[in-house]
Amino acid sequence: MQVTKQAKAAREYLNAMIAKVVGGSEKQAQLGVPIFVTVRTYFLLLTLMLMAAAPHEFFVSILTIRHHPQEQTLDLTWRITAHDIEYALEDVAELKLNSDHEHPKADSLLNAYFLYHLTLFQEGRQLAWKWVGKELDGETLYCYLQVEGVRSPNELVVSNTILQEVFPEQQNLVHVEGEGLPTKSHTNIRGSGDHTFTW
Repeated sequence: MQVTKQAKAAREYLNAMIAKVVGGSEKQAQLGVPIFVTVRTYFLLLTLMLMAAAPHEFFVSILTIRHHPQEQTLDLTWRITAHDIEYALEDVAELKLNSDHEHPKADSLLNAYFLYHLTLFQEGRQLAWKWVGKELDGETLYCYLQVEGVRSPNELVVSNTILQEVFPEQQNLVHVEGEGLPTKSHTNIRGSGDHTFTW
């Protein structure tokens, strides 16, 4: 599946942020160096493994996709551990979510990260979403997205690699719901590829 102009723009934006914040370069992206997997990240991960300092035992995100036939929309609710996503983006910026010092572009940075790690396809075309908002409940971050112009959730193809570049054991659960349809679920593990939801 081809990367859209929107995803390419997100990648370029984040590469530019790395260049400004941690001294990375646009050339890294041109040479194929993954934007979120820098040398600094590797050293941090190695240090964490050696110190056995993982903040928690399980790494799971839950993405619920609800289809509304009257509005012909997909409403996406993403449930993520807040400090995990902050850790994944710390080479780009300190998000400091839900604090007095929250990064002024936190929403844009999160959305750009999602564009890099989530793809939705249907009938051979990539679906684009709009950012609706976010909220924090304790250690859980909820992010809300919406896709318009979707008549049915059938044959929805989802690829979800969020956080797997920093936590290899990360599991990403995806639930797809539709009016009068049984809920379909799938778990994306590292290297599992995309999944097609059919009824």
